Amino acid sequence: MKNSLKQMIRTPVRTTFFLILLVFASLLMTLGSGIWTKGKQTMEQYEDRFITIGTVRQIPDSFEQTLQWNAETRDYDVIKKAQYTSFHSPEDMLFPEAEYIAEPEQRAFYISYVPDYLMLSKSLNPNMLIMSSLIAEFSPMENCIPNESVKIQITKVIGGDKRMEGVVDYFCDHRNPNPKMLYKNKTYVAVLRHGGVYIHGKAYDELMSSKNEVHIGLEYMPDSLESGLMQADGNRLEKSFQGGQQIFEVTDGFYETDAGRRLLNLGKLETIWQYCQPVTGTNKTCLLMPFYNRQAYICEGRDIIEEEYAAGSKVCLASETFMKNNGLSLGDQVKVNLIYTDRKINAGRKFFLDGSLKFYSGMIDTSGKPLEIFEISEYTVVGIYDTNVGSTDSIFNMGADELIVPMESIEMRNGKNLMDCGAMTDTTSSFQIPNGSIDRFLKDWTEHGTENLEISFYDGGYSKLKAGIDNMRNLSLFLFLSGLILTGLLLFFFSHLFITQQAKRTAVERALGMKKIQCGWSVLSGFILLLLLGSIIGSLAGVNISEKISLRDTAESYYDNTFTVGTIIDENQIEVEESENKNDSAVFCTFLIIVSGMGISFVKMDISLKKEPMELLSVKQD
Repeated sequence: MKNSLKQMIRTPVRTTFFLILLVFASLLMTLGSGIWTKGKQTMEQYEDRFITIGTVRQIPDSFEQTLQWNAETRDYDVIKKAQYTSFHSPEDMLFPEAEYIAEPEQRAFYISYVPDYLMLSKSLNPNMLIMSSLIAEFSPMENCIPNESVKIQITKVIGGDKRMEGVVDYFCDHRNPNPKMLYKNKTYVAVLRHGGVYIHGKAYDELMSSKNEVHIGLEYMPDSLESGLMQADGNRLEKSFQGGQQIFEVTDGFYETDAGRRLLNLGKLETIWQYCQPVTGTNKTCLLMPFYNRQAYICEGRDIIEEEYAAGSKVCLASETFMKNNGLSLGDQVKVNLIYTDRKINAGRKFFLDGSLKFYSGMIDTSGKPLEIFEISEYTVVGIYDTNVGSTDSIFNMGADELIVPMESIEMRNGKNLMDCGAMTDTTSSFQIPNGSIDRFLKDWTEHGTENLEISFYDGGYSKLKAGIDNMRNLSLFLFLSGLILTGLLLFFFSHLFITQQAKRTAVERALGMKKIQCGWSVLSGFILLLLLGSIIGSLAGVNISEKISLRDTAESYYDNTFTVGTIIDENQIEVEESENKNDSAVFCTFLIIVSGMGISFVKMDISLKKEPMELLSVKQD
């Protein structure tokens, strides 16, 4: 080795140049290998945490404008309503090239009437006066035309909170441009709703002129006696009842008339809301947006498994609040008595997490009879979930006390007692596809899909992460190949300088009696030492640089995708910690360079040693 080092010291520029280039080449190889390994390990580590789902919304064909009288403004309001020629179904999204993990579904939610259970609305406000919806008899405080807020006294509650009897409140036939006179000495009956309209007219002026502090409340307005049942195409089964009349005078025998019987039957179901629980059927829990975006999570027990979903097993997920309020535990059975079906919205838009409710109107059939329970079941609670919702206004929120069950477990799931029906929306329609297949799906959808179905994708940031890793993988491959080619050229060139051109020196040493192995070591030791030194320094530098490169910040969008057929939503991205480089790349690249260098040098040394010393000494060396 001593002689080899002396020889290299005699050519310092050549030796230094070789060492610097070797460090740079090994750095390129290690950097490329390190980035590749880092991306591969990161994707393998987090692949199972990512789920890609798509939501579907049918775009309206047009918007219909209707006029609705507003008694406060004394004018007609323009009401716009989306119009659809027909409703698309999940089957319209099935095409040969589609690759689904969970096929498209349009979820309905069902209302279970279970008076034995304590619901959230009742537990939060056990003594709350329910005054927003009544079926009641009333008398005006004076003769009046109810084209503005007038005072009435509620004399008898047929359906609703009985504590409202005797209460004086405000009433207006708000949507009727030609209301009829009401007389003080007569009794009337109607479905009374708070329609979101505050007191107006003379009553409002009197309240505002009062010196005392006053509360401006909502007025009652009459509601229809028509059945609320709908057909699957979104049309009501019953067009109009008695010309749309809503206020009736109570006379002898009135409750024996068709209108009177309807009011009595409506009254039977008016108070059931505080005993109702929403039940949602699905084919996979992750298709429900609150579970997907981690606003709802299983805190005890387990999720419903794939086999239970497919078999329609009588198992369910129940909310933690519902379980605690009713003293239930994991593994207990929950009674389900289905009475209504809603195929338009999700349960969270009727049963709010703050305990408030939205009621349906017309809870009777077309003959005026009250709707009856159409399916009775018992479900075993296999999982208890909790919610972590920042805003109660989110359209994706879970419903209060909501049960999640396999869709196949509901036998009468095709629209029995359908109270609302509509097109596919983001909150009710979704599907799951393999991670990383969004572009392929959209390409096939462009060829086979329907133009008026709008798709939004949620992948937890998978597309962005994968795009960044793919970009860096291309770069890493270029770096590795560049380093590999440079290393090969360096080894061939400098092995020629350090070994082949030292043939005469080798011949002298052999002529002086040194053995071949001693001659080989004398020449190769310095070259191998430079190989070790350069490859180790370069590899360690490459590992250090690769650790500082972030794979997540390398993806960019070079085009505006606002109007493309599918949009990727970047909300609720999964936090990903990139895998640490464990120096495997440095070891691999160092080993590869040393083995390659030693292989090339041994071959060249062997060629040199096979020649006779006298032959080498007789040849003039350039």
